[in-house]
Amino acid sequence: MGRFANSHFVHVTDGAPRNEHDSRAHGFDRLDDYRQSRADEFQAALECAGIGGASHECLDIPDQEASLRLAELTRRIRSLIEQHRPEVIFTHPYEGGHPDHDACAFAVHHAEGATAIIESPFYNARNRGTGVFLSSAEQTGQVVYELTPEELARKHALIACFKTQRETLRGFTATEERYRVAPEYDFSTPPHEPPVLYDGFPWGMNSTRFCELAREAEQEMRDRNRDKVKR
Repeated sequence: MGRFANSHFVHVTDGAPRNEHDSRAHGFDRLDDYRQSRADEFQAALECAGIGGASHECLDIPDQEASLRLAELTRRIRSLIEQHRPEVIFTHPYEGGHPDHDACAFAVHHAEGATAIIESPFYNARNRGTGVFLSSAEQTGQVVYELTPEELARKHALIACFKTQRETLRGFTATEERYRVAPEYDFSTPPHEPPVLYDGFPWGMNSTRFCELAREAEQEMRDRNRDKVKR
């Protein structure tokens, strides 16, 4: 992370589901306080990595709701790409781990100008937090980077900054990291045979609905492009 001082970090969601289940579970009486705590944790991680002044922003979509705004999110990501003109974009793979993660993958893959997309594994129904790609999605070669003891210690220090996410991040302490050029995805179908991981959680979304929303967003964007051509 310390090597990304010249990057622009984008949080799509605010990290605070509006149903307040997460905020209350972490001891917060006010949703705004939980939202701010998550932002503070990220800033602490930047400081820990030695890049406290790195450029970053949040698109302020409520946590667990990014998949409800796929076309809008794609347009906003496209605007950011036009503004910052990145050489490469690091984002989530389409794995069915969390609907917001899948929404990020959708938006980046559909945003014009996203030439080089690199992804790392997060969590999914088959590999919960182990940092391993879905075996069915191994369509491109991957790079496996083994961390030195010093790098592993820095990684532990970064993870420790996210105190509210301690349980979720417990599995992300492997001594290696994996990266690959993102494969082509068909967002109209689940990333693997259902159930995907979030089919079993009360996050307001399931794989069938996500794919329906993806098809609707793709059609909306096709219609918009067609209208632009006509004008």
